[in-house]
Amino acid sequence: MDIAQYITDRIIAELEKGVAPWVKPWHEDCESYNPISGTVYRGMNQLWLGMAGLGKSNAWLTFKQASDAGMSVKKGSKGVPIIFWKQLSISKKDDLGNDVNATIPMLKHYFVFNASDIEGATFSKGSGKLEGSIDSRVQVVVDRLALTGGVQQASSAFYQASKDAIGMPALSSFRSLADYHATLLHECVHATGAKSRLDRQLMNRFGSEAYAFEELIAELGAAMLCMKTGVDGQLQHASYIESWLKVLKQDKNAIIKAASKAQAAMDYLIDTKVAEEQMPLAA
Repeated sequence: MDIAQYITDRIIAELEKGVAPWVKPWHEDCESYNPISGTVYRGMNQLWLGMAGLGKSNAWLTFKQASDAGMSVKKGSKGVPIIFWKQLSISKKDDLGNDVNATIPMLKHYFVFNASDIEGATFSKGSGKLEGSIDSRVQVVVDRLALTGGVQQASSAFYQASKDAIGMPALSSFRSLADYHATLLHECVHATGAKSRLDRQLMNRFGSEAYAFEELIAELGAAMLCMKTGVDGQLQHASYIESWLKVLKQDKNAIIKAASKAQAAMDYLIDTKVAEEQMPLAA
């Protein structure tokens, strides 16, 4: 199985229906994790398992882990493939014929089963939320940026790199406070791309593939942050779906790259100090 192509094809199918599939799982308000290893899944794996496990347990195990723990996978249950990615060290010839050491990416997959499909599995449903009220959680994210220009009222939502400022319409312009918060979190992810922070390319021409890719990072990052903060707002930006489809159809690894950068943005915004469950896939 080409895991990158498999995931990309599934997401393309949903986008072509006009649905951004990463929106739905975050209403469950908890992170997908492996109760045997203690791993909290990250990046594309967190998004992917959230999509696959909506309405089920947020605990996922391999067949072997279940078997070793004295549990059994229910007959007919299907595993969900997730990504394992790391750098491989190799030796190769350079342009002069000399042996040199190099690294190449290795992308593999393995299957995990939801705890609801495993006989005898009883795991608590943990939560990945920050502490405090939703307002205070969102404020923690905004404060982490220490924006030079702050958050200013504007006619539309945006992050302006030249002023290091976020623009947000008045709350009355949104259908709900949750939608306001979700949009603010989207702009916070953009702000992590500033040179003084994670240094992504933000000065992209509207309509370009680079612009669409940055919007995909912000959308996935906002989905992750909505789960962390408990915000149940509208994430989907329908106007970007066509451009996202173009990016995904041209590069089967684009969604994995975007999810990795979105994870890095969330780690920055909530000051996460955790070991990587998977190595980030370089752009």
